[in-house]
Amino acid sequence: MREILIPLTFDDLPVKPPLVGRPKISEDLQQTAALLVGWDGSTRRLVSVSPTRVLHVASAPVKGIKNLLSAGDGTTQQLEDIKTSEVLIKASMYNTGNTWINVGVAAADNVGHPLDATEWVRFSINNLHSLHFWFEKKDDRISIIYTR
Repeated sequence: MREILIPLTFDDLPVKPPLVGRPKISEDLQQTAALLVGWDGSTRRLVSVSPTRVLHVASAPVKGIKNLLSAGDGTTQQLEDIKTSEVLIKASMYNTGNTWINVGVAAADNVGHPLDATEWVRFSINNLHSLHFWFEKKDDRISIIYTR
C-alpha cells in the first residue's frame, strides 16, 4: 500500500476522521479518489455526477461580488488584483447601452464580448485584474460574482 505524504483537503469533500500523519491508501481507493477530483491547471475541483448520470463539475464557492458603475459615456474600467478561478458577469436590467468585456487586453466599442441589459457571461480566469470593461453609456452597471 502507498502512503499519503501530504494530505490535501477539499471543502466540498469532508473526510472523517481528518487525515493525520501518513495514512496508507489502497490501489482501489486511490483510483476512486482520482475519479472524484479533477485538476484544471491551477486548482483541484470536485467532479460529481447527478442521479440522471449527467456529469458536471462542482464550482468553487463564491468569494465576493464587485459592482462597477460607468462614470460616463465611452469610459473604461479594470478590476484590482484579486486571485479567482471563475467569474460570472451580469449587466444590470436598467442599462441603456452595451458593456464590452475583454480578457487580458483593453475593451472598447466592438472589441471584446458585448453585454446588453440583463445578459450575462461566465469565464474561467486566474485574476480579476485581467478583466477590462468599456461602458457605452453613463450610469450603466455591471455585477461581477467571483470564486476563490
